[in-house]
Amino acid sequence: MLRFVRAKSQSPGGPAAMITAVHHVSFTVSDMELSLQFYRDALGFEVLNDRIVEGDFAETVTALEGVRMRIVHLGGYGQGLELIQYLAAAGQPRAPRTCDTGSAHLCYVVDDIEAEIAGLRERGVRFLSEVMTVEGGPNAGNRMVYFLDPDGIPMEFTQPVDGG
Repeated sequence: MLRFVRAKSQSPGGPAAMITAVHHVSFTVSDMELSLQFYRDALGFEVLNDRIVEGDFAETVTALEGVRMRIVHLGGYGQGLELIQYLAAAGQPRAPRTCDTGSAHLCYVVDDIEAEIAGLRERGVRFLSEVMTVEGGPNAGNRMVYFLDPDGIPMEFTQPVDGG
């Protein structure tokens, strides 16, 4: 079972943050249906909204002329997830490596990392390694593994050593 861990609402060591919450994480995808099979069907996110966005608003926000996007908002585990497929003004496909500047990943807290991995392996999900145990730092003892979404975007499972 996936879980999301909430952070404190104030910035550490400073005044109250102007930011009150993280609203969502967003990924640009090349094939929305394939991505929904991954995020909705394999990871268990719920589709909250699925729409086409175009016109002046879309062009102004993205600074892209003639842009047309399919945007799907998903929710689950206390987290908002936005998937965007550019239907017009589409970008170039790339599979970021974890070392590439601008690369990001989303980490999911799980109760049973082996069971989650087995379920994703049955769906053909690619893992970058076997499960590893973190050797130092604040996550020492946690078990973790990286895997890839259909566009090669890195994801992570972590199973805390203390169960929570």
